[in-house]
Amino acid sequence: MHLEFRHLRMLLTVAESGSIRKAAARLQLSQPATSAQLKRIEHELGGPLFVRSADGVTPNENGQYVLRCARDLVAGFDRLREHARSAAEADKQAAAPLRAGGTAGPLVSLLVAALFELVPERRLSIDARRSVHTLVKLLSLSKCDIAVFGEFPGFPLPVGEWVATRTLLREPVFVLLAEDHPLACQKAVSLHELAGEDWVMPEADESGMHAYLHLTCQSAGFTPRIAHVTPDLSVAQLLVAGRRAVCGVWPTAEVSAEGTVQRPLVDVPLYRRLLLAWNTESVPPELADAAYEGLLAAYLSLVRQRPRYLAWWEGGGEEFALGGGM
Repeated sequence: MHLEFRHLRMLLTVAESGSIRKAAARLQLSQPATSAQLKRIEHELGGPLFVRSADGVTPNENGQYVLRCARDLVAGFDRLREHARSAAEADKQAAAPLRAGGTAGPLVSLLVAALFELVPERRLSIDARRSVHTLVKLLSLSKCDIAVFGEFPGFPLPVGEWVATRTLLREPVFVLLAEDHPLACQKAVSLHELAGEDWVMPEADESGMHAYLHLTCQSAGFTPRIAHVTPDLSVAQLLVAGRRAVCGVWPTAEVSAEGTVQRPLVDVPLYRRLLLAWNTESVPPELADAAYEGLLAAYLSLVRQRPRYLAWWEGGGEEFALGGGM
């Protein structure tokens, strides 16, 4: 008989059990088969390793030495197997594309740029969606690894069990007005001052955006009239420039239509939480942390490129955006 690794585990089981009968039960073998196998192992190693008695078995001096060596070999083998499996899993993840997503807009490009910097060796698969509900579903179904999106207060999005989220900041809603609108001369606009206006909005979806606007405006004493619905910001800009509507805009968006101005809303009544979300089974914690830091740095750089937003930020808005209670 040649001594094999499984024989070492059997010796350890006999020693831990203290009896051949108990060892046989743990090994799911019959007691005679276990006893016969133990005798063959002892013969291969030159002699008895255990002292048999009515109370069970205890290792003799030679057995104690063999058991110490067996424990070291088994522990080393387990470390080898664990290392090999971890390395194989790392290779597997490195070979697979990192699936990044977000809702359409500048946030996706900021996340992608951060990931290019962090994992230049990984292939990236990008999935930008207009519907945040669809994006969150992809995360929950493990069809997306990491994503950035916005969530409105009071309307939490149902991420899956294996999805972790971290708040990046609170982003305010600015109002887009025609440059000859009576309110355009003000540095900031109170929400109640928009009570008589028609609004242009994207289509309603599961994010709760329309409901959030209605609830917030009702708290300010009026119900907003959503007269126009379009997903196209350029169409919304034309309506605003022609004094046909006002529009809420994210201050990071590039609004280039002539005849319009952006103004912040007093006391930030409308905002969203920007979240970084990732699948904990496919994105390691260190990558999630680094992506968060890279995304936040990129966002702050974008703030500096938007004069109106930068003025709001430096005028006290930073405390709101990055402050507690997010």
